[in-house]
Amino acid sequence: MTTWTGHAETLADTTALAAQAEHLTGRCRATGLDPRTYAGIIAATIALGAYPVNATGTPWPQDRDLIEGICDLLDDIADRWHDYIRLRHAAATERARARAHLNATSNPHDKEYLQAVVADCTTALDVLAPLAGRLRAASARLNDTPEQLGETYAAVYDLVARGGQMPRNGRWITGEDPSC
Repeated sequence: MTTWTGHAETLADTTALAAQAEHLTGRCRATGLDPRTYAGIIAATIALGAYPVNATGTPWPQDRDLIEGICDLLDDIADRWHDYIRLRHAAATERARARAHLNATSNPHDKEYLQAVVADCTTALDVLAPLAGRLRAASARLNDTPEQLGETYAAVYDLVARGGQMPRNGRWITGEDPSC
């Protein structure tokens, strides 16, 4: 039988979300983006419990794919947030019920059981408490990333929107020889 605390520990484990954010970071690094443009992804990764120091991945083929990756992670964080709200509400409600029954019963076995339920729900709520902050911080930073990307590469986006084309691999800007 799974306890309220067990459910809370499972929900509070953001390892998979952190790995997803770390993967986004690695792909941004592989693409060669200015780290300031994806600082929000790095901050979200840290908020979710990972440190993307050595994150690697395949380059993003286009900016739309990066934005889609960010949106996918935001959706997963929103899903976790909804699960968090449901579990927090259910555990608080169960604890209130158990306390009410505890005050109404004189049976020692019932009292022992109800005290265990109250303790389990209280522990579950304590386990869940930091999750809200981590999810809010990650979501806020991810929501900033498209704007950071746009601000940094505004001139390039403007050039492309007007029908201009980037030089092959854009390497003339860095002084590197373009590959033929």
